[in-house]
Amino acid sequence: MHRPLVLFASLILLISSIQPTQAQQTIDRTLLMEYLQNQQYENAISYLQPKVQADDSKQLSLLGYTFYLAGKIKEAAANYEKVLQLDSNNIVAHQYLATICMQQENPLPAIAHYLRITQLQPGNANGFKQLSFACFAAQQPDTAFIWLQKAYILNPTDPKVVARLGEEWVDRKNYLRADAILSTFLRNDSLQPTVIMTAVRASFFLKDYVRCTTLGEQLMRMNIASPNTFSYVTAAYFNLKHYQQCIDLYTYLVAHKAESETIMYYAAMAYTELKKYTLSNDLLLVCINLAKSKNLDSYYSGMAVNYEGLHQFKPAVASLDTAYYLFHQPLRQYSIGRIYEVHLKNKPTATRYYKRYLQQGNPANPEEAKIYRYLRSNIEK
Repeated sequence: MHRPLVLFASLILLISSIQPTQAQQTIDRTLLMEYLQNQQYENAISYLQPKVQADDSKQLSLLGYTFYLAGKIKEAAANYEKVLQLDSNNIVAHQYLATICMQQENPLPAIAHYLRITQLQPGNANGFKQLSFACFAAQQPDTAFIWLQKAYILNPTDPKVVARLGEEWVDRKNYLRADAILSTFLRNDSLQPTVIMTAVRASFFLKDYVRCTTLGEQLMRMNIASPNTFSYVTAAYFNLKHYQQCIDLYTYLVAHKAESETIMYYAAMAYTELKKYTLSNDLLLVCINLAKSKNLDSYYSGMAVNYEGLHQFKPAVASLDTAYYLFHQPLRQYSIGRIYEVHLKNKPTATRYYKRYLQQGNPANPEEAKIYRYLRSNIEK
C-alpha cells in the first residue's frame, strides 16, 4: 500500500529543489521518485547514497529522509546532523531529529530542536505544540504549560492543543477556564472525541450534570467507549437521579467490552434506587470480587515487565503506578524509580520514588533487604 499522497508532495518538492549542477546531473529524479513511491527504500538508498555530495545540504536531507522511510533511524539522524553542520538553521533537519528523539523516548534533545524551530518560525503553532509535548514528556510541566498556551494562542482550532490545555486547566482546578476553552472549540467543531471527553470532566466538576450527560450521549452516538470518561457521565446521571440511564450506560460499555468497576458500582446503586435489589447485589458481588483480588498486583506488575521488555517505559510506569495505587506495595515505588533511572535517564524523578520506597519499605523482609540497604547507602534522605 502506497503512503499518503501528502507525504510525497513534500518529497517531490525536496527532490525538485536539487539544482541540476554538473556534479549532480547523474541523479535521475524520476527513477528516485519511482523507488520511493513503490516503497523500494533499499533500492533508493543504494542508488542515491554514492551520488550525494557531502557539501550539499539538500541532497543530505533527501538521503536522511530516505533512511527515515526505510526505518534506518540511526543513519537518518546521522545525515540530518550533517545537514545542520552545513546549515544550522535547517528546519527540516531540526524537525526530523526532534521526531527521532521523541520516538526513542529521549525528549531532552528533542526540546532543543523544537525550541530552535520556534525561534526560526515564531508564528509556527505546530512547533510550539511539539515543544510543549516534548516538555511534558521530559517531566517539565510548568514549562510545557507555557508553550502549550502559546500554541493555543497561535492556533485555537487544533483539537490536540485544545484537549490538552483543557486537561491542564482541569488538573489545576480552574474548571471555568477549561470549560470556556473547550466550549468555544466545540461550538465550531463538535466532532472531536478528545475535546468532548475533556469537556465531560470540566462540566462534571462544574456540577453541570446535564451538559456532562449530554456530552456523554454524544460520545455514545460516536461509538466511543472510554471507561474513565464515562465514570463521570454515570456519576452525573446518578446525581440527576437518572437511574435507568446509569444502567443503560453500563450495558453500553459491557457491549463494547469496556466496563469498569466504578461504572458497575453506579449501575448497582441505580438498581437499588429502582428497588431491583437482587440485580444490584449481583453487580455488587462482582465489584467485591474485583476489589479484593490479590492477583491484580501481580497482573499489573507482569504487564510492567512486558512493557519494559518492549522498551515502552511510560506504560510500564503507568502499570506499576496502578499496582501501587491499588495495593500500596512499597517495592512498586522502587521499580518505578529504577525505570526512570536506568531507561528514562531521569535521576531526579527516580530519586523521588526511591525516597518514597525508603519511607515505606520493610528492611526486615528478605526480598527487600538488599534493595533497602543499597538505597540507604546511595540515596540521600
